Amino acid sequence: MNFRLLIIFLSFVAGNICIAQSNPFAISQAGLDYLTGQALFEKTWVSAPSSTRASDGLGPLYNARSCAQCHENAGRGKPEVALIFRVDDEYYGKQLQTRAVAGLPAETQITISYSSRIEVLSDFDEILLYQPHYQFLDMLTEPFPFSPRLAPSLAGVGVLETIPLTEILAKADPQDGNGDGISGRAGLGRFGWKADVINLEQQTGLALSVDLGISSELFPNPEGDCTALQGDCLSRSNGASGQDQNLEMGQAAFSSLLSFLRNIPLPAINDSNRSSNSGKAVFENIGCMSCHQTGYVQGSINPYSDLLLHDMGNALADTLDDELSKEWRTPPLWGLSAYQQAAEQYYLHDGRARSLLEAILWHGGEAESAKQAFAALSKTDREDLISFLQGI
Repeated sequence: MNFRLLIIFLSFVAGNICIAQSNPFAISQAGLDYLTGQALFEKTWVSAPSSTRASDGLGPLYNARSCAQCHENAGRGKPEVALIFRVDDEYYGKQLQTRAVAGLPAETQITISYSSRIEVLSDFDEILLYQPHYQFLDMLTEPFPFSPRLAPSLAGVGVLETIPLTEILAKADPQDGNGDGISGRAGLGRFGWKADVINLEQQTGLALSVDLGISSELFPNPEGDCTALQGDCLSRSNGASGQDQNLEMGQAAFSSLLSFLRNIPLPAINDSNRSSNSGKAVFENIGCMSCHQTGYVQGSINPYSDLLLHDMGNALADTLDDELSKEWRTPPLWGLSAYQQAAEQYYLHDGRARSLLEAILWHGGEAESAKQAFAALSKTDREDLISFLQGI
């Protein structure tokens, strides 16, 4: 059976077209590629060799067996499943992998514990903030610099890709020339927690390689993140196929996956109630809009992000890069409305914040003044601002 038709058939049989059903416009525009891409996004990969040649190639080292495992319903991940650790190590490569194919040990297992501190608000409400601490088990080279990264929501990523670079650069102010305390420095790209990924093609290829161990055109190594020092890893079988340009995901399949990602719809904004409208005014008045900006492409694209890097203070710093340790790309806030029904919520780059309130109170560095202004709000204004965010 033709691979593309088989994928679509299995997608319908499994009932895995919920996102496509919610956005008929995306289906009509992307059509066959969209559905094929969605099936690839949700497909569970297996190690090679296997009888299911179209699905083998996993690993040898990996963090997940499917894209959807970390991005459930194309949303943000949970730390216990979708928190990865970027490194820059001669032995371990660019990322730690906690899973491996049969007979090969994973690079590490990671345990997370939390300490807490109290943040006191203007009305004497006490909010617990949780600081994560990581323990890396069975490592050969530690301690070492690392950067935890939680899988973000994918809603609207295709729209972000269409924003002209000139409009992003126009919002940058690396030397704080206007004296507002907000610098905003452009990274190499508009994607990734460090704004270091240029486009969705690069982001997708990188994730396939280091998260799943699947090779594609931009990252053709079938061993994924295995390094020259990991001989046992390099000796394992792979799923590279001569029918797919000697890749584990050929260009046709990769293009279909991109079609799906670029057409993931944004949830509707709910700004109809009074508290939401009032909260938007509070959001603007205390300085949140300095970084969480809107108005791209003549006001038609409003992600609530300037897509720039900002110093967020020591409390949120990683240890991977001294120059960028405190800097994080402003995460887009659109799509928060779809996340509010989740039983558990995780915010910030490492998922430490369990609520929007906690996420705001972790802000520091360039956002310290906005955080202090938020903490000084009346309870009503504070709740209105949160209500506004929950409706975006």
